[in-house]
Amino acid sequence: MRDVVLYMSMSLDGFVDSDREHPGVAIPEGDELRQWKFDRIRKTGAHLMGRVSYQQMGPHWQQSDDPYATVMNDIPKIVFSKTLSVSEATWPVTRVARGDLAAEIAAIKAEPGPDVIVWGGGRFAGALAAADLIDEYRLFVQPLVLGQGRALFDQLPASRHLDLVQALSFPSGVVVQSYRPQNRSLNPDLSDSHQVRAW
Repeated sequence: MRDVVLYMSMSLDGFVDSDREHPGVAIPEGDELRQWKFDRIRKTGAHLMGRVSYQQMGPHWQQSDDPYATVMNDIPKIVFSKTLSVSEATWPVTRVARGDLAAEIAAIKAEPGPDVIVWGGGRFAGALAAADLIDEYRLFVQPLVLGQGRALFDQLPASRHLDLVQALSFPSGVVVQSYRPQNRSLNPDLSDSHQVRAW
């Protein structure tokens, strides 16, 4: 069974989106963090996202000459939407998931292949978190305070405890904190787990 791994940039005060600045682009990530992300994303079995992220990211990556672009365009995409038509799903290797969120995620996890990622879309990620469908949170905590915006966990029905499995700091000031819900065992493929270190 494969895991659902969330990649999410957030401000130091916990916001994943804001009309002030977007924490995903406010701080230049630097070469080390970029390589760390690239090494993991290129091994991904599928990229899960909501419709809004899909419609924003698809045109961007298909026209980009960024080194990420090849990987982002080659990864199979699964977009969760009840309104997106098949003809609108033009980013290569895309399928549309229209069913119940928990049932669709269970089916994806049961498929063979590497772990899948959720990257982008605070509302979609928040819905997955609220339904306890994320096996690992990889949070890119930025040295940035926003004061207001969308919080990742604002849809939770109750408090939830997580286990820290990794914390890495990078020269850019970004700290990657990886957590797993307490009811999830650690994926043995996370070879550098239980480490707190700086580059």
